[in-house]
Amino acid sequence: MAVISTQKKAEEAAFWDKIAHERIYAAFDQEEYSSFIDSTLGVDLTGMTVLDVGSAAGVTAALFAARGATVHGIDISPDLIAQSKKLWPEYAERLNFRVGDAENLDLPDNSIDACFFGGVLHHFQEREQVCAEAFRVLKPGGRLIAVEPNRLDFLELIEWAVADLRGKLSPNEYPIDPREMKREMIAAGFNPVRFWPVRRDIPVLAQIPGVKRAFNRQKGFWLKRPLLSFINAWRAPEKRGTFFVIDGRKP
Repeated sequence: MAVISTQKKAEEAAFWDKIAHERIYAAFDQEEYSSFIDSTLGVDLTGMTVLDVGSAAGVTAALFAARGATVHGIDISPDLIAQSKKLWPEYAERLNFRVGDAENLDLPDNSIDACFFGGVLHHFQEREQVCAEAFRVLKPGGRLIAVEPNRLDFLELIEWAVADLRGKLSPNEYPIDPREMKREMIAAGFNPVRFWPVRRDIPVLAQIPGVKRAFNRQKGFWLKRPLLSFINAWRAPEKRGTFFVIDGRKP
């Protein structure tokens, strides 16, 4: 049965097709992706089948394959899929890229060991169907792992507002409250579910002309660290990171 979706899928695909012609796109640095994988699935993924949802240029899919996994990478953008198919010939035997939709996964029930969403779930205003599909395709004991923008961090919301004014957001982007995401995953059947904040930063600095080169994701911490230490002294732990990792298991 077809799913009635609130996502503007044609506009989303067109936005990311354009990005594919501008650069090799990945939501996070390779070092960050590696840390997310290390803290959830580990180093040796031999024998595992991983579904990389929103695989973009295939950076994460290649990291999973390098650790021994067989990887299905799906993305709504045909041009990103075409890009990813050219970039990773060394892992070709373990990579399968194709155009796909997170709300309608073309995969059998109980066939996947881990579903990874790297900055993807926040492109769905309503995430119930995405969670339901991930739960369906996961094997018992399988994991849903996502890394998403943290709506609880006001620094991320400031950066989000500036990016919106500059026309840098896709047609479907909504920062997520990790507490709500945890409740949604539990309602979908995942148990246990845990989350933790990552990327302590002041990202709006990277949007300001004239200073952005000195304050990108990897620079400017001589200023950002003391400011964040002061700000975080007054904030709850779940608010101390512009993104969060969430990890849920299918019983």
